[in-house]
Amino acid sequence: MTTGQKILECRKRARLTQEELAEKLGVTRQAVSRWEQDVTFPETESVLKMCKLFHVSADALLFGAEGGPADEARSGDASPSEEPHAETAAEPTAAPAAAEDGWGKTWGVIDHGRSFRFEYISKRRVFGMPLVHINLGACRAHGFFSIGIFSAGIFSLGIFSMGVVSAGVFALGLLAFGSFALGGLAFAGVALGLFAFGGVAVGLAAFGGLAVGQIAIGGAAVGQFAVGDWAHGWLAVGVSRASGTHTFLLTDGLEALSAFLDENVAPWLGSVVRTAATILRG
Repeated sequence: MTTGQKILECRKRARLTQEELAEKLGVTRQAVSRWEQDVTFPETESVLKMCKLFHVSADALLFGAEGGPADEARSGDASPSEEPHAETAAEPTAAPAAAEDGWGKTWGVIDHGRSFRFEYISKRRVFGMPLVHINLGACRAHGFFSIGIFSAGIFSLGIFSMGVVSAGVFALGLLAFGSFALGGLAFAGVALGLFAFGGVAVGLAAFGGLAVGQIAIGGAAVGQFAVGDWAHGWLAVGVSRASGTHTFLLTDGLEALSAFLDENVAPWLGSVVRTAATILRG
């Protein structure tokens, strides 16, 4: 059970509306709604107030853990709206929710049957999300810096990862690294992007074992400008095979290629090829 689901369950058990809970906590109804949808996480002060209000421990509220003896003692036969007795009104365990450095951590290793989960959420927020969210287990992480099985954030690391800078088995981002990557600049076994580098690369500029793009360089290259052992394109330069409108083989066509580049593409590029040919001939 997620933190948002636990808050929703506790609120309904206490027979409170979102507006009523928000008034008791000194926050807006929209804030309560975002907590219950797991869009954002409550601040430390709100967590402590809800622990008192719902008579649950911080672990039970934040991680969905079953209440221990302390929770059972608080609940008894009393209804959720009743005030706790003096002997049971002790502060909830503060270790997960308070840190001497003022960052306000919530963390723990929680036993969910046969699986375990470790979660760290920083108190500090950036654009409404935690600065750091680490969630290890069969669950997601959402933060400026995020690490999790399903991870989303500005800097994201996970098996399924999405962010401006993203790394994972499946990665989506402006800068993406992974076995399968989609991004503006993508590095992967299979890469799709504006600039793609990988075993199989597809993009405006693609570099890989199999490269497809406007500019393609690889073992097998297909594109408007294709360079490779086997190349196909408007301008195809191959080692053993080239096909397309204008084809050249590196073994015997460097002079012809440089002349073609001078006339049809860019003189400086033709000069580069001539220099390379001179170096290769020794």
